[in-house]
Amino acid sequence: MPLLPRELLNKRYRIVNLLAEGPYGAVYRAWDQVGKRDVAIKEYLDPSPEIQRLFRAEASRLASNKHPQLPTVNDHFCLEDVGQYLISDYVDGINLQALLNEYGPLPSDLIVEWLQSASVPLTYLHEKKQLHLNIKPANIRLTPTGDVFLVDTGLPGLGVSLGASGYAAPEQQTQGSVTIASDIYSLGATLYTLLTGKVPPDALHRESGLKDLIPAREMNPDVEPYLSIVANRAMDLRPDVRYESAADFARALERPTGRSTAFFDQPRRTEPGLNPVAPPRLPEKKRKQIEQRTIIALAAALLLVIGVIIGVGLASQTPAAGEAQVAVTATLRSQIIAALTAITTVT
Repeated sequence: MPLLPRELLNKRYRIVNLLAEGPYGAVYRAWDQVGKRDVAIKEYLDPSPEIQRLFRAEASRLASNKHPQLPTVNDHFCLEDVGQYLISDYVDGINLQALLNEYGPLPSDLIVEWLQSASVPLTYLHEKKQLHLNIKPANIRLTPTGDVFLVDTGLPGLGVSLGASGYAAPEQQTQGSVTIASDIYSLGATLYTLLTGKVPPDALHRESGLKDLIPAREMNPDVEPYLSIVANRAMDLRPDVRYESAADFARALERPTGRSTAFFDQPRRTEPGLNPVAPPRLPEKKRKQIEQRTIIALAAALLLVIGVIIGVGLASQTPAAGEAQVAVTATLRSQIIAALTAITTVT
């Protein structure tokens, strides 16, 4: 049974709301009454002794990670006959999936900036011999101050991170040998989705021949050719063909200059007879509209964060104030959506 708002967990964590739910448990936002801060709680509903042993080992390993772009793991515990709980910092802001849902494909220069930034904490994990195994737009968060966080590192040692369909490499889904290349595949799939607005076909469907990967540039003609090539290579079904590291992937996102430009600016596969040409750019008016909407979305996220912070502060004082928080947040969200709709109509 899911934890309920205002329920007190382990005599310390006051549940604010459910963030996500899956086959292995759920993720909650909560208020740490001792540390006086927002936290995220990952719940794993398996109280068996063997899972408890694995959980403690994995949680301790995650708690050792110290990087400014990764949520810090602050606590972990097991409740008898219930399950295991992992407590980490809650990252305020908005995730890339939410931006994509609201505005469709985003400007490529912003996508490049975000994914290059997300590659930094991923490189840190890889250097510590750890894998993320759940990279997707929803797990890359932008804070109101413009920082990029990589969230939801999962607990792959428990077998609870098989990846999301479309983002997981084939070897990850078949419980084969997962490596750094598996995370590179997910980075490529994330790039593809942000460029096209469409999740790529499931890797196993591609491997079996049921579906083909249509190049990003064919899905969206505004995609620069070199980015389409980067996405394709990162999502190659053969791990040894993908980029060797997250840092290599990040470098590949830099737009080529000089002599190398001609190589990357090859025409699309559907135009075999043409000479290489410079990629078309979005009309200036359309580009400004998209950038304006992205900025508005981030501003909206900031307003929501402020509203929730105020609400949580009140909720920690009295139960009635917790109900007020929900009402205030809902009202604020409605006002922001209305404003965004009005702006979209005008532009």
